[in-house]
Amino acid sequence: MTDAGTGATMVRNDAERGDYERLMREAAVREGLGVHRGGHASSAPARNRGALGVAVLAAVLAAAVAAALAGGYGPLAMVPGLPLALCLFSLLGHLFFGGRTGDARLEQYEGGLVVHLKGRVRVVRYADTKVLDNTVRRTRYGQPLSVTYSFGLTDTEGRDLVVGGVFTGGEIWGPLLRQDSARAQLPGALARLDAGERLDFGLVWLTAAELGSGRASAPWRAVHGVELADGTLTVRAEGRRGPLVVAPTRYLPNTPLLLTLMETLRVR
Repeated sequence: MTDAGTGATMVRNDAERGDYERLMREAAVREGLGVHRGGHASSAPARNRGALGVAVLAAVLAAAVAAALAGGYGPLAMVPGLPLALCLFSLLGHLFFGGRTGDARLEQYEGGLVVHLKGRVRVVRYADTKVLDNTVRRTRYGQPLSVTYSFGLTDTEGRDLVVGGVFTGGEIWGPLLRQDSARAQLPGALARLDAGERLDFGLVWLTAAELGSGRASAPWRAVHGVELADGTLTVRAEGRRGPLVVAPTRYLPNTPLLLTLMETLRVR
């Protein structure tokens, strides 16, 4: 009885997976996203495996609390009690995360993304999305430890979508997202600049002739020392004592496009 029920559940899950994967492929074709870059599954299974160690620690702490209470040492029970509460909170988070994102899927294409998340298929087209780069780089004594990729995007329905740690393979899809979104948006941005428009990127603005932040600006021939580190963009210009631009990337929409334009216009 149990085996039959388990088998039916597996078949149903496989059918559901095949259904949303088909819908994702159809969405990519419908939106003309082009060449397939790769697919990435949910990170929930790996996170849930990591929760096993937390569960073991919680069991040990619970035993210590029980022993303290049984021995009449109530105040002493607070010593393991606090970390026990933190462990239980963490486990609840793992269960909640896994339950809502266990079937998440990201398919990456040259022209955008198709995401299955929380029962919905959503599409991001690079040519007309907004990109907020919230990537976090952890360092120690100047040496890189890890990178957590996260981007705030706008889907084809105009709704906000966060693509980040829910999916595995951030070291692959993160850099590709930056590269492909900038490539898709570059021709339109250059055309607007050549037409005399000014483009605003939050705290930074630029024209075909100069780069600026607030009221400060400098011609492109004077711009140098572009640096992106620890989530902050710093740009220096000749003739200035301090930086021309100091701006956190989380406040700069379309940072990948901005960096590509800066490189292009400086070469011009």
